[in-house]
Amino acid sequence: MIAGSITDTACMELSTVSELRDLRATSDEYALFDVRESAQAHQGHIFGATFLPRRMLAARIASLVPRRSTLIVLYDEGGPDPRARLAAQTLARFGYTGVRVLDGGLRTWLAQSEAPCRGSNVPNKWFGETVHAHAATPALPIATLQAWRETGSAHRICDIRSPEEYGRARIPGAAGAFGSDLAWHADDLRRAGQPVVVHCSGRTRSIIACESLRLLGVQDAYALENGTMGWRLAGLALERGPGSGSLAASAASRRDGARRTQALARAAGVASVEAAMLARWLDERDAGRTNLYVLDIRQVAEYRAGHLPGAIALPGGLAVQRTDEFLPVRAAQVVLVDDDEARAALAGYWLRAMGLPRVAVLAGGLPAWNAAGYALGHGRGRPRPADHADAMAARPCPAHDVHEAGARMQRVYVDTQARFLAGRPDAAEWVPFGGLEAWLAARAKRQDERAVVLMAHDESLARSAALNARLAGFDAAVLAGGVTAWQAQGLPLASGPGGGVTQAADVVVQPYDAGLQAMRDYLEWEQALTRQAIPTLPLYTAYRVPRPPAADMEQDQEAP
Repeated sequence: MIAGSITDTACMELSTVSELRDLRATSDEYALFDVRESAQAHQGHIFGATFLPRRMLAARIASLVPRRSTLIVLYDEGGPDPRARLAAQTLARFGYTGVRVLDGGLRTWLAQSEAPCRGSNVPNKWFGETVHAHAATPALPIATLQAWRETGSAHRICDIRSPEEYGRARIPGAAGAFGSDLAWHADDLRRAGQPVVVHCSGRTRSIIACESLRLLGVQDAYALENGTMGWRLAGLALERGPGSGSLAASAASRRDGARRTQALARAAGVASVEAAMLARWLDERDAGRTNLYVLDIRQVAEYRAGHLPGAIALPGGLAVQRTDEFLPVRAAQVVLVDDDEARAALAGYWLRAMGLPRVAVLAGGLPAWNAAGYALGHGRGRPRPADHADAMAARPCPAHDVHEAGARMQRVYVDTQARFLAGRPDAAEWVPFGGLEAWLAARAKRQDERAVVLMAHDESLARSAALNARLAGFDAAVLAGGVTAWQAQGLPLASGPGGGVTQAADVVVQPYDAGLQAMRDYLEWEQALTRQAIPTLPLYTAYRVPRPPAADMEQDQEAP
């Protein structure tokens, strides 16, 4: 075990800037993690890094990097920031043997290498804008759609986001055709003979959806310019309430979509894997010997009803938009799963197009898995944190006892600042999870001898923090049941500023939740991505994928 000192680097391997540059120029299996809070990483990070705040390390690392000998590079701000070193110690406890810390952190990288990359999901949004430029994706201005609606001109609007987003608000008159579900609907839409307008919240998903329809034979397809954000910026109201519901694909359209998407996937180099082989791969992954990502491309409700054990619920449109969040080892094997291969094949085409080298589809989908006699998981339970066994040693303190102790017990909230501001036990002080050890060390110097109780919305996060404190030589209890238990007992809550809160946010606020100016800024940033100096790396390619032979994509000869 690496020593618990927050300044000890003797037992830790460092990676220089030049070594990291060389690593990124390969197609090897490696992961690059920014362990600062996501809002900090959003303001500037290394291109291709996955945001993994230190507080999320125990909960996510096993699914992000299953093979424990994988080369992992961690970085933080640099200088006195201890978070990357502490994260390296944590990973060593979990059995990871290839962990390195970027020497000098982000500061040194920026001084010696490329400019910072700003924003979130940058590789995917850059890819979307690249597709838009290379394929000349037809964009429909908001004013044109409004004119069509006012004049009664025939058209079909498809919301290609998730069912949950559709349920909250959408472009008026839109029907749901969510993500890769478009594979099922394409032939029906073509035969209807009307212009098809797809929309998301901004740009990326609608660009990919529009190009998907064009690839599948719907030539009169358009991406609504800037999506629901563009609509709101034009001073127009979104439709709320139940809406018209989702499209229902005909059996013929589903068959046609499966045929066409599989032709696209073959042309892009997407492989097919049988259930028995995938079962062996899963055993290797679960033993920590191979990196494997199994993505369930269906909608979340379908996933809950039954899925492959350990599969990640990531519906097709989100899979194409958020690879950096879920697939940090881009050279690893990726397997896509659905019911009939159509949606998985379409998502696979786009993952190959953006540079992922090893993408496969489960042959026959879930029906084939079932037929082979393999088990399914149900619901959407989260795996136990990697530190679960050790963290259970933390001493729980019932909410009533914490309340009765009053000022004799110092209440320390280690969840996000956003949650702290929304509501926490009264008199609690906010201390960032990643800086807890340093705060405890400073407190010890002040000779503050009050008992400390750590609290978070989820008790497991407080337990992880207590474990880190214990390894650094400090004792702390945890609020039993988390803040949820405190609330359930009707104990006093506080909200808003106070208790050590800084001005710097720690979570990213989405532009559509942050006001009109934030939307304008975001859309300007997104459209400027192709003009930025994005590094040329082998695992991040522009949109250059072979088209399938024309015969494989021929239209049915029936008149629409």
